[in-house]
Amino acid sequence: MDIIARLIEQLASEDELVRVQAGEFLIQMGSAAVRPLIEALQNPRYPARPLIAATLGQIGDKRAVEPLIQALKDPDKLVRYHAALALGKLKDRRAIKPLIYALFDEMPPIGPDPLTGELMTVRSAAAQALGELRAEEAIPALKVVLTDENRSVRRSVIQALGQIGTEEAIMVLSEAVWQERDEALLELIIRSIARFPFAQTLETLKQVAQRHPEVKGQQLAQLYLREAESQPKPQIPLPKQSVRPRHSFWLLGSAVLAILAAGLFRLGWNQNRYVAVAVTGSFVAIAFGLWKHYRKNRSNQTLASVPQLQTSVPSRKETS
Repeated sequence: MDIIARLIEQLASEDELVRVQAGEFLIQMGSAAVRPLIEALQNPRYPARPLIAATLGQIGDKRAVEPLIQALKDPDKLVRYHAALALGKLKDRRAIKPLIYALFDEMPPIGPDPLTGELMTVRSAAAQALGELRAEEAIPALKVVLTDENRSVRRSVIQALGQIGTEEAIMVLSEAVWQERDEALLELIIRSIARFPFAQTLETLKQVAQRHPEVKGQQLAQLYLREAESQPKPQIPLPKQSVRPRHSFWLLGSAVLAILAAGLFRLGWNQNRYVAVAVTGSFVAIAFGLWKHYRKNRSNQTLASVPQLQTSVPSRKETS
């Protein structure tokens, strides 16, 4: 017997440490162990088939997708449970439709989860896998299962809808928030809604904060609304002040000088020297006034762009 076959047999050991070590060695072997594990999974006489399914999910080889899909129909509900979880880890979209069917598995719970203490069901495992696959096409089925009497199933569905994260998925949670009475699940729904600030979901949070039948729900919605309002809002940039280009003054001055020179040349300097002096003085005064106005606007714009420093009161030592 080769080492892989021996490790697969050790998965059925009564010693938990032996089972864990065998699973770890098989995972480290990777693709070399996939084919023997698939053959063992398809053999109904193997006692450790649930752990075999879980090990295939940990290895992550896509060759295990089809055998695990077939395992979703296995008579052993524990095999179906671990097959569903393994398909979620493999991230292959071929498993979406079979997992949707597994959402409606009618078998009673397998037993309490050793970590959370909640009852394990094939339905909750299927919902968890669909969430990891971010299967948008599963949203209508998840909406139906969201009314399941089993608390662990509802928790898995809520988490799956939050992982999918589309507007349709969050709107399903916005509707479910009014029916849920379990405080922990209610908080999970509200937190999932608050993570996706669509216009409709923000309005839902406001309504929940005002008139949810559970006081805990109102308090949680108010808390997340305050957090959303405390986020810094983007500042709208002020429009830039338009400053007339400097060369326009030179163009204006050049045009006036050209007209004045042409008039003086045509009429003669001796006859119009007083008029010429008056016009030239007027032009110089107007040009000087425009130049001063331009300089003032330019300096005001520069000062507005520089941050103002706070004046400090001189200390007693500086005053002395």
